[in-house]
Amino acid sequence: MGLERVDPATLYPAHGFAHAIVATGSRTVFVGGQVASDLAGEVLALGDYQGQSDCALRNFALAVEACGASVADIVQLNVYIVDSTPARQEQVLAGLASAASDIGLRRPTMKVLGVQALGSPEALVEFDGIAVCN
Repeated sequence: MGLERVDPATLYPAHGFAHAIVATGSRTVFVGGQVASDLAGEVLALGDYQGQSDCALRNFALAVEACGASVADIVQLNVYIVDSTPARQEQVLAGLASAASDIGLRRPTMKVLGVQALGSPEALVEFDGIAVCN
């Protein structure tokens, strides 16, 4: 499987993400929304955007790996933030960066969206996305 990250000189510099990725592989993994929950479904890091972001990304990686893919195969990551403000976005991105560094996530394409609520009332952050692997 190959990933080619494309950051055209005609677009603003991408920091922490890729503008586009060309992926070649035989399997596509679509990962549904992952929040900061434990095995019992209890939301962790209540009220903590950074803590929930860190945990939710780790859960996202576990879902990818359960499908036989790896973190290196992740091509798209969508981020949903409840009651998004610049300060909350900064906290979420700090948690994402911390977890990404630990698990080896490298510059997927990204979308960050502010939402009114998520499926669990305690959840403040959710990730979904796509991985492509052989």
